[in-house]
Amino acid sequence: MKIYNEYHAEKFLSKYLNINKSTLTKNVKEALEFAKKHKYPIDLKIISDQALHKSMINGVRIVNNNDELIKNYEELLKISKSRKLKLDGIMAQTYITGKEVIIGAKKDETFGHVILFGGGGIFTEVLKDFSLRIIPINEKDAVEMIKETKVYELIKNEKNFKQVVNCVLKINDIILKNPEILELDINPLILNDKGVLVVDARMLMD
Repeated sequence: MKIYNEYHAEKFLSKYLNINKSTLTKNVKEALEFAKKHKYPIDLKIISDQALHKSMINGVRIVNNNDELIKNYEELLKISKSRKLKLDGIMAQTYITGKEVIIGAKKDETFGHVILFGGGGIFTEVLKDFSLRIIPINEKDAVEMIKETKVYELIKNEKNFKQVVNCVLKINDIILKNPEILELDINPLILNDKGVLVVDARMLMD
């Protein structure tokens, strides 16, 4: 089994979906250069195959200026060192807000690949607002999936609602073209005035 952490998963997904702006940094200077180019606030994230759920180890920070960036960058390095993580680097990413959804897929022993849509963000596990279908699906299936969730009421009038439907269909297509994918999670996919962007993702490959 091969793990694709956020950096590698988003690199893979960038062929199909719009990805939030980011760079994998090896030192604080590179992070400062990213912040200068893209403006604050930005996210800093630990990137390691051993830390796929970064928020559980306080491995994600929002910073608003150079001093905060330097302080939090050092703290993330300390966390990585204390946990003996094999660190790929620290991701610097533009901080965006909007309505959050999750799209995922998983290979089930009984049904084969299934696709998931639901409310995203840090409360995904708590709220359990999602719907499932067996792959392959069509556009009608994708719309029905979205309508079955509570998050539908929040996004149904968004001008980029159709883009969300298309993202679900693209995940369906990705799985059909890459059946070796065991798990794929995009959480969150954020909708805002600028469009629909992948902000975090992870994958497991056979």
